[in-house]
Amino acid sequence: MIKEYAFGLSNRHHFGDVSDVEKYGGMAQDTFMSLWDYDKHVIDFVKEKKTLSSYDGMLYMPDEFILDVDGTNPENAQDKAIGLSIMLDDMCIPYRVYFSGTGFHLGIPGDSFRWKPCTDLHLKVKDELKAKGIYEYADSSVSDKTRLIRVVNTLNSKSKLWKIPLELGELQWTIAKIQELAKTKRSTLKWTTLECEPVFDVLERKSIASDKTFEKVSLGKNPDPVWYPCIQKMMDGSGQGSRHQIALRVGAFLRWRYPEHVVRLVMEDWRERVDLPDHPFSKKEMDKIVTDCYEGHNGNGYNYGCSDVHMDKHCQSTCRLYKSKVSQNTMDAETMEKELVEFLSRNHNPIDIGEPYGQKFPVYPGEVVILQAPPKSMKTMLLQNLITRFKRPTYFMEMEMSPRQMWMRFVMIQNKWSEEELIEYYSQYANGISKDFEWLTVDYSSCYPHEISKRIMMLPRKPEIVVVDHMGLFRSKKSDNNMKVEEVSQALMELAVQNNIIVFAVSEITKSAFAEGMNIASSKGSFRVAYNANKVLSLTPFKDDNQLIKSLHLQSTANRERENLDVHLPVKDALIG
Repeated sequence: MIKEYAFGLSNRHHFGDVSDVEKYGGMAQDTFMSLWDYDKHVIDFVKEKKTLSSYDGMLYMPDEFILDVDGTNPENAQDKAIGLSIMLDDMCIPYRVYFSGTGFHLGIPGDSFRWKPCTDLHLKVKDELKAKGIYEYADSSVSDKTRLIRVVNTLNSKSKLWKIPLELGELQWTIAKIQELAKTKRSTLKWTTLECEPVFDVLERKSIASDKTFEKVSLGKNPDPVWYPCIQKMMDGSGQGSRHQIALRVGAFLRWRYPEHVVRLVMEDWRERVDLPDHPFSKKEMDKIVTDCYEGHNGNGYNYGCSDVHMDKHCQSTCRLYKSKVSQNTMDAETMEKELVEFLSRNHNPIDIGEPYGQKFPVYPGEVVILQAPPKSMKTMLLQNLITRFKRPTYFMEMEMSPRQMWMRFVMIQNKWSEEELIEYYSQYANGISKDFEWLTVDYSSCYPHEISKRIMMLPRKPEIVVVDHMGLFRSKKSDNNMKVEEVSQALMELAVQNNIIVFAVSEITKSAFAEGMNIASSKGSFRVAYNANKVLSLTPFKDDNQLIKSLHLQSTANRERENLDVHLPVKDALIG
């Protein structure tokens, strides 16, 4: 694919590969690239026409589509950029943030569009983004087919500031602080690859009516249980005494998502439903509240998060944001000190997986233990043996084996039976053993990594141990397997720390580990898996002449504490060790 590059707005029509943009970063002058990607036809067209103004060739979606956010001043642009970021979060669209030297750019993945190359792609995109409300915040002219976008880490000659990348949290900084940061160029941030399922469908051009009228709206009969149930609950109404506070939260929520005239219509509908003869709620009061939603907080507008007392009061665990809410663990020094004192004073109640073998290898609540092993090495059976020995409340995610296989093994381990003895028992009795496993819950379905916390919250009893078999079987929108495993390992670490539970997770090993032996980098996902683990165990099987596993070598490959584990475990039926 080809892009146009320009060095100042008058020095245009330089064409090169899309990757050439990397060599222009760092230039102390106005440097631009085309928003769209082109094919070779663009070069022939410019040679003939000496201009791009009437370009009739195909347009291609770039890997990163830029949304340009300007305002009457930098503060106003920032206000709109924050609103746009919230809208993108709501739509589950990842984005990158840049300060352009005067305003802001938000880059979204090109694959958030369902598209095909065509000559009017810019019009289709413009219509779709307008219909979705994106251009309530961003400049719609940026989608023009010959539009130029400033290159990252180049100087804006007007402001004498550089276009720089920002961490997402830095968008909330004061303009003065951002401008100070932009006085010099900035190294590209270590961002993950932008990936997204298609949200915007631009395969067909949609016509947009220009004469839409808005009528009074209400929540409806069937609100979505996973998108902001707190807001939905508050929109049902409020008792006298908290109406103003609730109205501020609802209004502030709507303020960042919809045009002001729509917000005022919805809030007026809300006011009429809570207005009581003996406790009136006047239109003047509501108008002021909505105005405050836009002009409050030093002109930046109110924005209430999940930790707000009124939002929290109406919080539900079904919400998509619930996991993010419970993961908000920002602490000052005093709070961290209290955490340590509390930790040292309580009974940690670890499990010592080395104790049965005459060794010491404790695992504490809040820790993640990765068990890396080759396929068909009895890793699942080993974990079954471990948790059966301790009988702590356990949530076992088993995504490979059937319930029949798992139950047979548990019964054999519990009773030290052979398979023949198990069959003989169940030939005489239909039940009687399940009561010994009241501590166990087994989940045979996969999920996305962030969903595991929600599943645990829904259990009638909080587990002390979570077992994941195995990490590679989680659902993911990431195409790269290493990125997928990294996502899973990070989610498991957050799960352990936030819930103060022990997590055991099985990891596949790389092909090289088969031939060279296992080490800390043997798991798929390499060092990232080890980085997000407190302890890494390696399991090596040894087979007899009949290719049956006769023993297992279990050893610690990594441990953030001092203890090591190195044991050889005999295997007999379902019993290990």
